[in-house]
Amino acid sequence: MSMADGYQVIFNKVFGLENDEIKESIVWDIRLPRILSGFLIGAALSVAGVIFQSVLRNPLADPYTLGVSTGAAFGAVLTIYINMVYSLLIPIMPVAFIFAGLTLVIIMKIAGRTLHSTRLILAGIIIGSIFSAGISLLKYLAGEDVSAMVFWLMGRLSAKSWMDVVILFPLVMISIIISYAMSDDLDVLTLGINEARSIGVDANKRARQFLIIAAVLTAVCVSTSGIIGFVGLIVPHLIRMGFTAKHRYLMPLSALLGGLVLVLADSISRLMFQVEIPVGVITTLIGGPFFIYIYMNKKGEIL
Repeated sequence: MSMADGYQVIFNKVFGLENDEIKESIVWDIRLPRILSGFLIGAALSVAGVIFQSVLRNPLADPYTLGVSTGAAFGAVLTIYINMVYSLLIPIMPVAFIFAGLTLVIIMKIAGRTLHSTRLILAGIIIGSIFSAGISLLKYLAGEDVSAMVFWLMGRLSAKSWMDVVILFPLVMISIIISYAMSDDLDVLTLGINEARSIGVDANKRARQFLIIAAVLTAVCVSTSGIIGFVGLIVPHLIRMGFTAKHRYLMPLSALLGGLVLVLADSISRLMFQVEIPVGVITTLIGGPFFIYIYMNKKGEIL
């Protein structure tokens, strides 16, 4: 099929015109939901990366720093295990979402009322390690059926449907819009809690709000597609180095570039190999060396 065929199918579908059934199935039912899901997940991971890097004042922070993703992953793996053992059909997404929220609550309790970045990161490492051990235990107990868990944990966009888009779109867009509306306060938070207080910003309250938004974005992504690394780490740095560090512009540009990067990585995972490679593997293989390159090229300026 040519690109013109694809556009024609979308045009006919939108305006209620007749389509070739096979072409419509390929474009409308298989490819388009996957592309839209990938774009939304990439945008969400990038915005979550912006928030975590700014609130924690740590340029190496990403959506997985606080362990929220590990909590969501544990919930998903637990669901997969229960479904396999008891032949149930419990949906993965709500369980993963619940565990992500539970993880954030525990981390905030450990960090205390004053959300110091070091305490948050250490709490995230502790809780993340516990959930990682739980994931390892479930993988061991799964025995020969462990492949389903491993493949999910690698991060994938295959088998996405319009239902995934319907779930992702409102949660991702509302979270990004709310965080964008408070983006000026995020500029202040990067200066530190004391500086924020000196100009009348309730730093702890705003930090909690931003962390909740970032946790929601992370939970939605992990519960939908598994763990996809490096997008939330690299994309914000690319925008900072190439355009601006002001969050009013950094946030939407990161969302746009993050979505495009993940869609491109997914295309590479499908087209460059004889078998489809999980997109999380592609983003890590490309993102890791690329981050090293830009770090060396800038002589550590991003840090």
